[in-house]
Amino acid sequence: MTTSEEHRVATLLRAAAVPGPRVDIARAIRDGRRRRRRRQTAVAATTAGLAVGVTALGVPWLGADRAVDRVAPPLASAPVSVAAPAALSCAAERLPMPIDGPVAVALSVDPTGRHVLGEIGGGEENNHVVLWSAGSATVLPAAARHPGGVNAAGMVVGTDGAGAGWLWRGGGLVAVTTPAGYDRVLLYAINGRGEIAGTAWGPGERHRAVVWTAEHPDQYQFAAPEGSSATGITDDGTVFGELGARPYRWPGGPLALPAGVTTGTVEAVRGQWAIGTVPGEQHMILPVRWNLATGEVSRLPFGSADAVTRAGEVLATDGAPALLSADGSVRRLPGLPSGGTYQATGLSDDARTVVGSVFEQSRYSPIVWRCN
Repeated sequence: MTTSEEHRVATLLRAAAVPGPRVDIARAIRDGRRRRRRRQTAVAATTAGLAVGVTALGVPWLGADRAVDRVAPPLASAPVSVAAPAALSCAAERLPMPIDGPVAVALSVDPTGRHVLGEIGGGEENNHVVLWSAGSATVLPAAARHPGGVNAAGMVVGTDGAGAGWLWRGGGLVAVTTPAGYDRVLLYAINGRGEIAGTAWGPGERHRAVVWTAEHPDQYQFAAPEGSSATGITDDGTVFGELGARPYRWPGGPLALPAGVTTGTVEAVRGQWAIGTVPGEQHMILPVRWNLATGEVSRLPFGSADAVTRAGEVLATDGAPALLSADGSVRRLPGLPSGGTYQATGLSDDARTVVGSVFEQSRYSPIVWRCN
């Protein structure tokens, strides 16, 4: 039994030969999430991989899905109007490597920008979870696999290869209880209060959104009805996810969808803003942003969206990473002076810290941008 496709971020990390720069880590993460929501049965499949049918290198799957992220014709609701891109003033630097591995990626960052979460691996199921804090790197115990999120206190949550939840707290690894009647969990996010959001799975692919706390990870509370899943939680304890293939929040009910669209996903949420995806024409997947205060949903004119801040700024990609503000202005991230193919996957709440990876000399390295 494998865990969620989302946690198989390391399609890249499984390759015995390091894939070339055309393998998009950020896209692998996003598409894994989408497949997990559209093919829930994959959670219990015995096939290891980020997506069903992935080859050893993952290249055929990634190549086939590049068409999914093309910018599609607008939906019935008007897309966000954006200004011409401006350059961001940022200094990019590589994060220290506490262990060796040909594929090392920074996946996310906590809202303050102090804690960076990532993985380093060599091609098998032995990928190591790494937490970078205050200039130092900590390799989590081998039992920690497939990280889901990190909060401002440096607490990390994730799911191991057998579907058991874990919490990194105070320098130690703690088990997170699987609810009675279910046999595995998938942990996705932890908020500033230490509340953990995830999904419990059981026989017959039953699933339900669950909340735990870092203080009492042996206790749990169901956040929504059977058939729900949780992918995010705000600092006030509002849980976001899906119910019946529709984006939801609890409490609060379903999120708005563009005209003519009946399904969607929530990928990330901060404060009164959320981002996710909706289906488009010709099997395209379109990124959207919700203003939760007004209920408005807007399609973003980018190929993908990976993170959102409390002010509604979105980390987006249309060939290269950029920041899209709530007012439509766009700022482009600079590359490294040494060159290489780079991508960004995580963003702090003040939009001054961005994390991702760079591919050069046949290796992926974790990087962080510090912006003015």
